[in-house]
Amino acid sequence: MTGRPAMGFIDAPANRAAGLRGDKDWLERQLADPESKMIVFVGDRPSISVSTPSLAIDFREPQAVLNLNREVDCVLLHIDDNGRAVFATQLDGRFHDQIVGDDVKLIDLRSLAMQAVLPPADLGALAQARSLLSWHQFHSFCSNCGKKTVCADAGYRRDCPVCERQHFPRVDPVVIMLIQHDDKFLMGRGHNFEENHFSALAGFLEPGETIEAATRRETFEETGIRVGDVSYLVSQPWPFPSTLMIGVIGQALTTNITADPEEIAEARWFSFSEIRQMLANNHPGGTSLPPPMSIAYQMLQSYVSNQPT
Repeated sequence: MTGRPAMGFIDAPANRAAGLRGDKDWLERQLADPESKMIVFVGDRPSISVSTPSLAIDFREPQAVLNLNREVDCVLLHIDDNGRAVFATQLDGRFHDQIVGDDVKLIDLRSLAMQAVLPPADLGALAQARSLLSWHQFHSFCSNCGKKTVCADAGYRRDCPVCERQHFPRVDPVVIMLIQHDDKFLMGRGHNFEENHFSALAGFLEPGETIEAATRRETFEETGIRVGDVSYLVSQPWPFPSTLMIGVIGQALTTNITADPEEIAEARWFSFSEIRQMLANNHPGGTSLPPPMSIAYQMLQSYVSNQPT
């Protein structure tokens, strides 16, 4: 796979300041610094400035946000190119009117990615924030003793003050696979997909399983196709709420499809020619692919474009 795919959420800022997260005095200074920046989510939607032709993250001063609610968890995302700390927090719907206005809207993160209206680094920061904040929202109690946990390490850990168990954010790995046989790829249509809309097969890795084994198992479970060699292609963070899409290509050993109706609505083999038509939105049958910001689209585009016509 040559070149860097133009996928959504892949440009997370590089300087995550891991060495500073445990310094409480430093964190307090950054939160008090008016030059620091805070990304605000209300529910699962980020606050976006719509006052200019190009949308932008609606950065706030951390103290102005904390003055609304001192009980919220704040996570440190990164240090920007100007040396300013960038945080994120999540408010509930009670604070909608204090955040939203004529120049500020709450916009779904998936929509922002599909429309490609934000700089890639900003989209990456929003994905990082969304994943962390979702984890805090649903893991506020200790899984060991059931007591309330507290945010620690600038949002990258939760500690239980009773049993002293430490809890860390989780990322769920998912294999998404192009299954090839000669000049064809196997794709499926989920039950929640529109008619004639197909994508690469995908599934969660299970405990004790390799990427290769998960690819073979998921493909066989969903379509009855046996897979041999498996090679890694590319990955994509997917913050809904926090998964890592691991893109691979697998070589099919069989071709007879037996789709599991509980897993997928249907599965079909598509020729490279058909996929080129779908990428160009001119397939004669109206068959379509996921949007360009998705890993499935980018894997297909990158692979097929390097094949002879």
